[in-house]
Amino acid sequence: MTVDAEDDGSPVIELPVAELRLLLAGAERDLADFLQLAAVWAPLNLPEYAAPVVWALGRALDLPAPTNP
Repeated sequence: MTVDAEDDGSPVIELPVAELRLLLAGAERDLADFLQLAAVWAPLNLPEYAAPVVWALGRALDLPAPTNP
Protein backbone atom coordinates (compact mmCIF):
# COMPACT_ATOMS: atom_id res chain seq x y z
CA MET A 1 0.00 0.00 0.00
CA THR A 2 1.23 3.49 -0.82
CA VAL A 3 0.15 6.64 0.97
CA ASP A 4 0.31 8.73 -2.23
CA ALA A 5 0.74 6.85 -5.50
CA GLU A 6 1.46 10.13 -7.32
CA ASP A 7 4.56 10.79 -5.16
CA ASP A 8 7.58 8.58 -5.91
CA GLY A 9 8.92 9.16 -2.37
CA SER A 10 5.64 8.28 -0.65
CA PRO A 11 5.88 5.78 2.21
CA VAL A 12 5.03 2.19 1.36
CA ILE A 13 3.58 -0.44 3.69
CA GLU A 14 3.95 -4.05 2.66
CA LEU A 15 1.84 -6.79 4.19
CA PRO A 16 0.30 -10.05 3.02
CA VAL A 17 -3.22 -9.94 1.61
CA ALA A 18 -4.45 -12.26 4.38
CA GLU A 19 -3.19 -9.84 7.03
CA LEU A 20 -4.85 -6.91 5.27
CA ARG A 21 -8.14 -8.83 5.26
CA LEU A 22 -7.82 -9.46 9.00
CA LEU A 23 -7.07 -5.80 9.68
CA LEU A 24 -10.02 -4.65 7.59
CA ALA A 25 -12.35 -7.16 9.27
CA GLY A 26 -11.21 -5.89 12.67
CA ALA A 27 -11.84 -2.29 11.63
CA GLU A 28 -15.33 -3.22 10.44
CA ARG A 29 -16.06 -4.94 13.78
CA ASP A 30 -14.84 -1.86 15.65
CA LEU A 31 -17.11 0.40 13.59
CA ALA A 32 -20.10 -1.91 14.14
CA ASP A 33 -19.38 -1.91 17.88
CA PHE A 34 -19.19 1.90 17.84
CA LEU A 35 -22.54 2.08 16.06
CA GLN A 36 -24.04 -0.28 18.65
CA LEU A 37 -22.76 1.93 21.48
CA ALA A 38 -24.13 5.02 19.73
CA ALA A 39 -27.52 3.30 19.47
CA VAL A 40 -27.53 2.83 23.25
CA TRP A 41 -26.18 6.32 23.97
CA ALA A 42 -28.43 8.31 21.63
CA PRO A 43 -31.83 7.65 23.30
CA LEU A 44 -30.37 8.59 26.68
CA ASN A 45 -28.79 11.82 25.50
CA LEU A 46 -30.75 12.80 22.39
CA PRO A 47 -34.20 11.28 22.94
CA GLU A 48 -35.92 13.28 20.21
CA TYR A 49 -33.17 12.69 17.65
CA ALA A 50 -31.90 9.22 18.53
CA ALA A 51 -33.29 7.39 15.52
CA PRO A 52 -32.10 9.90 12.90
CA VAL A 53 -28.67 10.18 14.54
CA VAL A 54 -28.16 6.41 14.61
CA TRP A 55 -29.48 6.11 11.06
CA ALA A 56 -27.10 8.86 9.86
CA LEU A 57 -24.14 7.22 11.60
CA GLY A 58 -25.01 3.87 10.05
CA ARG A 59 -25.29 5.46 6.64
CA ALA A 60 -21.98 7.30 7.04
CA LEU A 61 -20.28 4.08 8.15
CA ASP A 62 -22.07 2.06 5.45
CA LEU A 63 -23.44 -0.28 8.12
CA PRO A 64 -27.05 -1.25 8.88
CA ALA A 65 -28.55 0.34 11.96
CA PRO A 66 -28.44 -1.99 15.00
CA THR A 67 -31.66 -3.90 15.56
CA ASN A 68 -31.14 -4.44 19.31
CA PRO A 69 -29.65 -1.34 20.94
